[in-house]
Parts: sequence; structure tokens; C-alpha cells
Amino acid sequence: MLVVIFSATLCFLLLALGFGAVFARLISRDRIDVLPDDLDDIFSAARYRVMERLLAEADQKVVAALGDPRAEKKFRRLRTRIFRGYMLQLSDDFSRICKAIQLLMANSEVDRPELAGMMLKQRFQFATGMMYMELRLMLYSFGWSGVDPSRLILSLDTMRAQFEYLVAVAEPAAI
Repeated sequence: MLVVIFSATLCFLLLALGFGAVFARLISRDRIDVLPDDLDDIFSAARYRVMERLLAEADQKVVAALGDPRAEKKFRRLRTRIFRGYMLQLSDDFSRICKAIQLLMANSEVDRPELAGMMLKQRFQFATGMMYMELRLMLYSFGWSGVDPSRLILSLDTMRAQFEYLVAVAEPAAI
């Protein structure tokens, strides 16, 4: 009987610790409490201009001219890995802008349902754009070309413009 009580107590304590850790992580996860002073800290479009050229056909032709299929495959694999790194940064920037807009909306004195709808639409477009880019990257790794990240960058730029507008409206002296 003592073993059953001890086992049940131990299981309860482990479950309580597990739930506590999960709730603590959910509460503290990627919170934006204050707006940054420099809006370029949230997103800089110049950082992603290199994505447009990273998988360009001109570089592929130079490597293909070497006549080494292994070098060409290694080149494609390396460029794909770098491109995915940029996509991860792009996704992080998009999430930070969305969270900053949500913070502004939550602290705003005026309800903006059209902004919430626009955010939902932009999130959907960004998610589908990311899936499309992953598909194009898979095709690129097999030798196809034509990866164009401009749709993702445009979606992120739209969210940034909306964010800057909200900051200008909420705090006119901030910009």
C-alpha cells in the first residue's frame, strides 16, 4: 500500500513539474513588451535582397561549365541551405512584426477589425508563400530553377508598412 501511495505521489509531482514547465514556456514565449526605438531592428528589406540573387541561373551556369556533376550538386545543396537560413530569418522577422502589431492593437483605444483581417490575410499569404518556396527549393535541388522570393519579401514589407503606420498613429512623435 505504501508503494502505491509513494508511486502516485511521485507521478503527481512529475506531472505538476511538467505542466509548470510547459505553462512557464507558453507564458514567456517570444513576448514583445515594448516597441523598439529603431524600426530597422525589426525588419530590414536590404538583408533579403541577396535572396533574389542567391539561386540565380548565372552562377549555376558557371558551375555547370566546369563539367563536374558533383561540384554542381554540392553548389546547389550549399545554396539551398543558405537560402533556407534566410527563409528562417524572414519567418522570424514576419513573426516579430505580427507580434508588434498585435501589441499595438491590444494597447490601442480604437478597435481595428480591418487590421485584424488584413493580418490574417497576410499570415495566410506568407504561409502559403513559404510552402511554395519550399516546393521550389526541392525542385531546385533536383536541377530545376526559377526560385523567386519576391512574394515573401513583399508580404513582409506590407506588414512592416502597416506596422509603421500604426506606430505613427499611436505615437506621432515616434517616427
